[in-house]
Amino acid sequence: MRRITMALLLAFGSFLMSIAVVDACGDKLLRIGRGARFQRSVQPASILIYVSAATSVSAPAKVQTFLKKAGHKPSIVQGINGFEGALSAGHYDIVLSDLSDAPGLLKQIETSTSKPTIVPIAINTTKAERTAAKKEFKCLVNDSNDGEEYLDAIETAMRSRTRTQR
Repeated sequence: MRRITMALLLAFGSFLMSIAVVDACGDKLLRIGRGARFQRSVQPASILIYVSAATSVSAPAKVQTFLKKAGHKPSIVQGINGFEGALSAGHYDIVLSDLSDAPGLLKQIETSTSKPTIVPIAINTTKAERTAAKKEFKCLVNDSNDGEEYLDAIETAMRSRTRTQR
């Protein structure tokens, strides 16, 4: 009886030790939090970040460095005169601006040769304003502190640009 019990325990112990635990590459990050998102963008975009003349450039500078890490080519321009000059001098795929500035910039974008897609940033807006902006624009950034939301909006805008160009 004792030999059978020992043999069963030995067989069961061997079975338990032979089971391998396999984790995928990203599982360790997903257990801790949301994971890391610093992969290169599928479609690197040339991005123009518009800042109104009254606004500080410090917050857009943080967005600019984040977008550079993701593989995009961002530039910051301040004021409507700088915006007009940048549009006429270069080719841009995306324009990031505050939601309140977006309608005024659309007129400038329509006359430019590159015809960039505008992605407004909804800072201090109501739910009704965000809903109306989603209907008017293809993409919208709701949380200006969330870098992933910028990347998602830019990828969506780039996908819609490639569909319309075909």
